[in-house]
Amino acid sequence: MDKEKKSQNQHDKCVKTIAEELQQDNWQVKANVEGWEKPAAKGKIVPDVEAQKGCLRRICEVLTEEDYAGGKTQYAEIKNYCDEYDFHMYIIDKDGNRKQIDPQTFGKTATKK
Repeated sequence: MDKEKKSQNQHDKCVKTIAEELQQDNWQVKANVEGWEKPAAKGKIVPDVEAQKGCLRRICEVLTEEDYAGGKTQYAEIKNYCDEYDFHMYIIDKDGNRKQIDPQTFGKTATKK
């Protein structure tokens, strides 16, 4: 399997896992992966996961380390949703492990699991 296909598979697996976790916690979930209802576009971006629980709305975006490093300006638009949504961003490392990052700290090294 080539590197790009492996990276996309890790991305999709992470998106599905997040969607399933939210669904198990009684969120209404849409996910931009096969087998799930797709979320609506937010500006130019279709989020990986959009969820709602009561009046709380959450968007989750999943990036590979390569996508994150190479597309910071592209994803800067995501910061616009931090006030409107409960926004979560995750980075997948080369081993497929996810780390949650604060989208307000693009490019900084502080992460949490």
